[in-house]
Amino acid sequence: MLMLNDAQALIVESLLTKMLINDAYSVAQLEEAIGWFQQGRTVSCPFEQTWSKNLADEIVRQLRSEI
Repeated sequence: MLMLNDAQALIVESLLTKMLINDAYSVAQLEEAIGWFQQGRTVSCPFEQTWSKNLADEIVRQLRSEI
């Protein structure tokens, strides 16, 4: 099992949010994050519930702003 530390989890959260809202993001950060997942292991994020809630909140904000 692969554990993401807080810094890694924040980078992944930021990248996913930027991809979701079509915002610019760093290719270097994307390459680094992909490297963490290429080992084919299960990923466990230390603050998974908070991260999921923040991402869901961002999705709702974007959907409401488009209406």
